[in-house]
Amino acid sequence: MLLHGAQNLLGWFWGLGFEQAMAVLTTQLGLPKIVGVLIIMTQFFGGIALVLGAYVRIASVAVIGVMLASFGVLNYSNGFLTTWSGKQLSPGVEFQLLAITVAVTITIWGAGRWSIDRALESPRSRISRERAAREAEMTIQPPSHL
Repeated sequence: MLLHGAQNLLGWFWGLGFEQAMAVLTTQLGLPKIVGVLIIMTQFFGGIALVLGAYVRIASVAVIGVMLASFGVLNYSNGFLTTWSGKQLSPGVEFQLLAITVAVTITIWGAGRWSIDRALESPRSRISRERAAREAEMTIQPPSHL
């Protein structure tokens, strides 16, 4: 997401840049300007948030929204897979499904151990999470007399 956002917002990595990306989203795809801005900002800033592990649940829900919206502009007759043979005019849907799956997982499980979200977590919620993990371990282990 971050790389696509950098292409669309800043023109990096041989991207279009903000003006041309907005032109594609609004004129070619017929989206309202606010939706185009939200897509580009979600790609860039949501990607940064996911890389840093900050506000990952919010960012992943936004990514799910962008990926679901992208289904509306894809040509489903091209099938599931994306091929790089140059014969397709539009890619398959495999990337969108992968991104949605990863984003749903992040939404459910949250950020990792070394994330900014965990560093900013309150001690109270950290203690309750650790307590829940200990209780889960106790229920899984067999009795000692066996």
